[in-house]
Amino acid sequence: MHYFFDWGQAGDQHHGVEPVFTSDEILARVDELAAQLVRWFDEEPVAQVVMNGAMMFAADLTRAMSSRGCVMEMDFIHVKKDRRKDNVDLVAASELPVEGREVLVIDDIFENGRTLSFASNYFMAQGAQSVTSVVLLDKSGGRATNIKPDFIGFECPDIFVIGYGMDIAYRYRELPFIGKMGRA
Repeated sequence: MHYFFDWGQAGDQHHGVEPVFTSDEILARVDELAAQLVRWFDEEPVAQVVMNGAMMFAADLTRAMSSRGCVMEMDFIHVKKDRRKDNVDLVAASELPVEGREVLVIDDIFENGRTLSFASNYFMAQGAQSVTSVVLLDKSGGRATNIKPDFIGFECPDIFVIGYGMDIAYRYRELPFIGKMGRA
């Protein structure tokens, strides 16, 4: 694979953030997921990225799918989770029509299924033929949820993670690895 910068030079240490998943592990797993997803779809999917945390994952995943000949349209939805009220609200909708199409929802973290359930229901209500989901991290810890992702990058311990698109106070999204503050 060819990348725009030298991942080896980027390193997996940065500002006291300890890696949970290294950049090499992430790139290898994204490549495996892309291969699986290309075989999954019969038609060109509509990729719908859940902003903001999934942006890096979605960029690498869709490029890896494209390098295998998968052509797709891609857009974004932005949702807001209110943990106190246990609900998800749509902040910004996709303008890309999905009626009669296969939709691929790309998200960063799966914990309790609320975001994934919201996105799936939203696109089905828009007339999608089907909704397939891929998440980078599964932090559900095996808890019962009303929905499960179709494809999962990594099982993740129940810790707060940053990097590779995920942030704390809008910082650390740019890290090429997934880590936690302090020692892992």
